[in-house]
Amino acid sequence: MKVLYNLLKAKSPFAIIGLVFTCIAIFVLLPFLSLFAIVFSGENDSYNFKAIRKNGVEKNATITYIKTIENLTINDEHPIVISYEYDVDGKKVKDKFETLDLEQTANFAVGTNIKILTYKNQAIIKDVEPYSFPDYLFLLLPGLFFLIGIVLLSIGLIPALKIFKLYKTGIIKDATIISIESEFDFNSLKPNKGGIKVNYSFLDNQQNKIFGAYPASDFLFLFGKKEGDTIKIFVSEDDETKSCLVPIYEAAKYNWSI
Repeated sequence: MKVLYNLLKAKSPFAIIGLVFTCIAIFVLLPFLSLFAIVFSGENDSYNFKAIRKNGVEKNATITYIKTIENLTINDEHPIVISYEYDVDGKKVKDKFETLDLEQTANFAVGTNIKILTYKNQAIIKDVEPYSFPDYLFLLLPGLFFLIGIVLLSIGLIPALKIFKLYKTGIIKDATIISIESEFDFNSLKPNKGGIKVNYSFLDNQQNKIFGAYPASDFLFLFGKKEGDTIKIFVSEDDETKSCLVPIYEAAKYNWSI
């Protein structure tokens, strides 16, 4: 995996940025904002309000308790939770309803008879708007970070995986250097753009000449190689037009049998 990570850094710094964005989305923003979602969630967030209003059966209910949510303020108002009970086949059923509709509930008190709508074991107070916080809002920011991260990660990861596959399964062949294009700034002693681009040719299994080009960050090619020299390359077993240079540094560091 170290080799793959080095490929990501060398071939596309965007992939590392993408990995950071993805990790922030999954391990920082999502857990943090999920806690906020729990704090702001309403008593009836799991209820299907649309289905209850459309298909609900009207029943009478009696308020048993009213509680103000003091630690939550929406537009300078505190939601209230109304507990009530009603009969279903002779049995008392208890439920709760959270709302910010303080105008419609101004005359509510313990013992007040109200109209409710029930559907599939869920009930709401008729003609009173429920308080329900749209949890999806908390997913927008981590979702945006995750999307940007995946896009940037894919830009670097897909090419890096192709090269990594060549490292693992490619056939080692000799190639002849046609030219070495250096993008090295000798004034600042820093590489510009891709560093070095090595153009080379080799023979496929039918002895046809195949041309390839590969950007290299290994400056041994700049100082130690020249046109006409023989170098080692990896060639795909499935498609001989796909090839890459054998990385001298990695091959030596990880004792590749080359």
